[in-house]
Amino acid sequence: MRKKNVPSTSSTAGQPAAAKTSESLPHTAALKILGEREATLLADERIADQREEKADRRQATADQRQENADLRQATADQRQENADLRQATADQRQENADLRQESADLRQVAADLRQEAADQTEQAARAKAELSAITEADLREANERLVVATVRAQTMTEAAERVTEQMSYMAQHDFLTGLPNRVLLNDRLAQAIALAERHGKRVALMYLDLDHFKHINDSLGHAIGDQLLQSAAQRLQDCLPRHSDTVSRQGGDEFVVLLAEVYAAQDAVATAEKLIKTMAEPHQIAGHRLHVTLSIGISLYPDDGKDAETVIRNADTAMYRAKKSGRNNYRMFTPDMNTHAVARRSVEDALHQALDEGGFVLHYQPKVNLESGAITGAEALVRLQQANQPVISPSEFINVAEKCGLIMPLGKWVLGEACRQAVAWLQAGLNFGQIAVNVSAAEFHGEGFLAGVRAILDETGLDPSRLEIEMTESGLMQDTVPTTEILRALKALGVQIAIDDFGTGYSSLSYLRRFPVDTLKIDQSFIHDIDGESTEGSLVSAIIAMGKSLKLRIIAEGIETPQQLAFLQSHQCTEGQGYYFNRPLPADDFAALLKPA
Repeated sequence: MRKKNVPSTSSTAGQPAAAKTSESLPHTAALKILGEREATLLADERIADQREEKADRRQATADQRQENADLRQATADQRQENADLRQATADQRQENADLRQESADLRQVAADLRQEAADQTEQAARAKAELSAITEADLREANERLVVATVRAQTMTEAAERVTEQMSYMAQHDFLTGLPNRVLLNDRLAQAIALAERHGKRVALMYLDLDHFKHINDSLGHAIGDQLLQSAAQRLQDCLPRHSDTVSRQGGDEFVVLLAEVYAAQDAVATAEKLIKTMAEPHQIAGHRLHVTLSIGISLYPDDGKDAETVIRNADTAMYRAKKSGRNNYRMFTPDMNTHAVARRSVEDALHQALDEGGFVLHYQPKVNLESGAITGAEALVRLQQANQPVISPSEFINVAEKCGLIMPLGKWVLGEACRQAVAWLQAGLNFGQIAVNVSAAEFHGEGFLAGVRAILDETGLDPSRLEIEMTESGLMQDTVPTTEILRALKALGVQIAIDDFGTGYSSLSYLRRFPVDTLKIDQSFIHDIDGESTEGSLVSAIIAMGKSLKLRIIAEGIETPQQLAFLQSHQCTEGQGYYFNRPLPADDFAALLKPA
């Protein structure tokens, strides 16, 4: 607080009071004004002081509030710290509890280990006691068993070695004849070529095939055929001039003779002639007197080939030429033979292409009633059709198809196409009788043939009685039990069965009675030269009479002249086919024959 100014009441020194009174009136007013101002200032000052005091109080209040807030925050922080301390304490207690449990577990494990050790010690003690209880007799028995086991192990080892040797022998030798097989031959041929090259000599390779061996297998069975192969193998070995030469069986009825280090082709020729002469002598097999001949192809190293593969291939080519030349002979390889091999390969390629691109076509040859001339059936005959070239007859490609494995898909196509065409004719109101399809032995005995026939009949909708399957005698005679089952199954479907080329094979009454056959087709070779005096005429009339006695349908193939027709009519042959009536025709041309005139 400021100190107030109080006006002084004492008179001025040396002045009289009256003067003082008279002079102080204006001064009093001034003082009064001055006092009011002073009072106002004091009042303002008090107000300012009050305001300042209030501000100070408000600041103090705010400071107090802030202090209180800080105290509350400190209190909250303290509480959180206390809570954290309590949690840490609880965690520590849990950790201590876990440690105590772990310690207890370890103590239990230690106890278990001690128990296990004690058990093992006890077991060891018992085992030791039991071992000590084994008598000397038991030890002798154990020793005896050990000796027996050792002997057996030695025996098994020796047996395993013998088996290994036997397997090694079997891997290089033919199981039937014991001759070296293709693997061992290739090895010996390579060695012979190396020696011949070193010594300036030649190597001769002869590829051999037994002629018509298949007929023996088909007629007498595979057991007799196997014995004949063994007999042939022995004769071939006996004919070899030197121990360094090799006879090998390549498979089936094919053999190879290797003559190492020959001087000239004449050495191989002399051996080939000896082989042919020796093989032609009769073989006495199981009471049968069997005759078999050889076809031989010969090639020389280095004249006909610079490596083993070429020499073998060229000998094989020469062997096929010997077969085509009448069999029971030999042929030396010549370069022009490869031209024929290339042509065969060309035919094979054409067959593959035709199957892939639809290059086959069927022609149909009519079967006719020999009295009325009416068409009684049609035989489907396959042709190979290439762009801008004449159609090729089956005689030029069927053998190739059989050898290269295409006869199965080709036969399936022919059967399906013939059935489809037959249905098309029937839908057009054209009655053709029956459609005949030739089936090879490979097809007939192949897997799934019967199922394939059923599938094609179901797919095309052809009445099975409209289909006739033609088989050759040799094809039917393979595996007669399965053959009978397949034929009976076909008959159960309603399919007709015909024997094609009858008279060229077995012509046996026994299989004609055993097989469910409907038709005999007399081979055209008997028809070509028939007249009243010829042997062929007598055979034809005998076949007709036999067929009629068995109540079979008889069809003569290859009728070409009025004389042949007259002969057949005079012997009551009811049906036939041949160029005298019509050649095989395309489907549209054959349909024209069926339409009424």
